[in-house]
Amino acid sequence: MSREIFRFGHEAMATHFQLLLPHEDNLLANGAAQAVFNDIDQLEKELSRFVPYSDISTLNRADVNEPVQVQAACMDCLMFGKMVWESTQGAFDVTIGPLFRLLCEPDGTPAKPTKAQRAEAASKVGFQHLEIDPDAMTVTKHAPGMSIDLGAIGKGYALDQAAITLRNDHQITDALLNTGDSTVLAFGSMPGREGWQVRAGHEVVTLHDQALSGTGFQHKGAHIIDPRTHRAVDVSRHLRWSIAPNATLADALSTAFMVMTQKEITAFLTNHSDVRALLS
Repeated sequence: MSREIFRFGHEAMATHFQLLLPHEDNLLANGAAQAVFNDIDQLEKELSRFVPYSDISTLNRADVNEPVQVQAACMDCLMFGKMVWESTQGAFDVTIGPLFRLLCEPDGTPAKPTKAQRAEAASKVGFQHLEIDPDAMTVTKHAPGMSIDLGAIGKGYALDQAAITLRNDHQITDALLNTGDSTVLAFGSMPGREGWQVRAGHEVVTLHDQALSGTGFQHKGAHIIDPRTHRAVDVSRHLRWSIAPNATLADALSTAFMVMTQKEITAFLTNHSDVRALLS
């Protein structure tokens, strides 16, 4: 029986999720898509800083040195975020919140804080101030005013979890998942091809069990902060894309690559042969 590519869409995490699913049966494909979107809605409730009682909101409200119990998704993202923070020498940091609020106006234009304000905000940033205990499933802030934001990793994580649901619960072998055209996860192949063809700026790339993510300034202005220099990244910098084995990593690295120099990116790629970087 021939397979048709069914297309499903869903609004969550302040963006549009899209699923392309080759399948012989529309009803079965629809059921798989709805299961995926239900999972994404649940992840948003747990991970979004805009949801009052999410794990992240609870953690952000917590007092210094107060252990906060979190669920598996939050623990996964924080552990993964710490790994990327370490491997990029601090270029990626989900604790950037205090600097972001200081350096970026609500409309995305740069603010002009004083040196003292910048230093105070910087003192609240960094995984060195965050104690993560995966055995106890707790997270503890050790600097006052810390703020966690999973915006640069949460959507990629949601795509990876969606792929697990499709594969394990619905025996789906081929799919393309997209969030806001900024992060794409492909597994298996589209019918008649050896992968999934997607666009990265002006370049068309083929993904097979890989993810692609891009970061730039087209929609949000000067919203990317270098955690190491405590300054906003120059908006003249080109859009940067990462290709990685999973969407969580691709999502994080596209942000990190916007912060890193070309020399730093080249060194990173030398040590991570399963990752690619593209400039657009």
